[in-house]
This record gives sequence, C-alpha cells and structure tokens, in this order.
Amino acid sequence: MSTKVLWRILVGLVLVWAFCGRALAEDDNRMIGKFDHNGPHDALSTASVYLVLKDGKAEGLPGLASGDETRFYAKVWDGLYLQVTTETGDNGVEGYMLSFSKDEDGQSPLQPKENADEPTLRELAAGDFRTDDNFSPRPLKPGPGTPEDRGVLRIIHYPGFDAEVRVLEFNIGDAELKKKPYFKSISCLVTIRETGKSKGR
Repeated sequence: MSTKVLWRILVGLVLVWAFCGRALAEDDNRMIGKFDHNGPHDALSTASVYLVLKDGKAEGLPGLASGDETRFYAKVWDGLYLQVTTETGDNGVEGYMLSFSKDEDGQSPLQPKENADEPTLRELAAGDFRTDDNFSPRPLKPGPGTPEDRGVLRIIHYPGFDAEVRVLEFNIGDAELKKKPYFKSISCLVTIRETGKSKGR
C-alpha cells in the first residue's frame, strides 16, 4: 500500500473522528438577556433586550404579581429599566405593555413622547396582527408602525433615548372569526439608543 493511500485513509479517519466528536458534544443552551453595542469610545449608550414571552411568562426575567397581571423587568443600564406587563383576557394574554422606569420596581415611570389621544406604540396586542373581525392575518407593512397600524416595528421616543421594538416571531391563538385573539408566544428585540446624556449619567 502506497504512502499516498495511507495518508488519505488517515485524513479520512481524522475527519470522521472530528465530525463524531462534534455530534457527541453537549448542547449550548444559553439565555442572552441583554447585550450592549458600545465600543470603548462611544459617547452614547446602546443596549438590546431580547424578549421571549410565552404563557404569561418571560424567559430569563423575574416576574412579579401586579394585581391580576404579571410585571417583568430587565435592567438596561444604571437608572433605566424595561418593564413588561401582561394584559390578560378570557383565554390568555391578549397583549403586553412595554414601559421604562428609573427603578426595577416601576415606581418612577418615564413618559414617552406620545400623543395621549392616540393608541400607544408601547402595547404589543395580538389584535395588531389580525383583521378587525379576526378573520384573517393583517398584512404587515414595511417600515415603522403608526398608532393606527402598529405593525412589527415600533420606534418610541423618550426624553434622552429612543426605544425600537422589533417583533421577530409570534403564535396567536383563537385566530378565528369574531373571537378575541391572544398570544401563545411572542418574541421581540427591544433596542434602546441614548440620544443625549441625561443628568446623572
């Protein structure tokens, strides 16, 4: 047997061993709750929170009872917390309200720059993605949503920062005519971009 043939067999065995070793390796299961986008010289902060909301729970986030609802929170940076509160209907969670506060308890809420007479972009409602009679899916428009058609991308302005909410995936139950839709699950990415240094930061 020539050296060239032996060499090929040896290389083949090494490749098979490497492939089997990878297949037998343990799974890598991690929850990435928050990640920063900042470089060492960035003057303004940017952070993202990945939310997976399912069955009235938020993966990786602490949940506290708030009356009949549940409130989840995540620290964005010092003095800024994302708050997510369930909005429960007869059959499940019909929506989630997103807000921000200066503390994890939500006792010092921050007010967005929104028109109080219009629907808020902070609410992720199952009905946002269905027609008014819940007969069929609502067509998704490109670009940021508006109070009249909130869609999968919302940009909410706050004093000192902007919050971008990008819905990535959802599963809606009771998607039938005249029924009240609810979320079985929804995942979204909330990106917070500082627009100016606030006092104390």
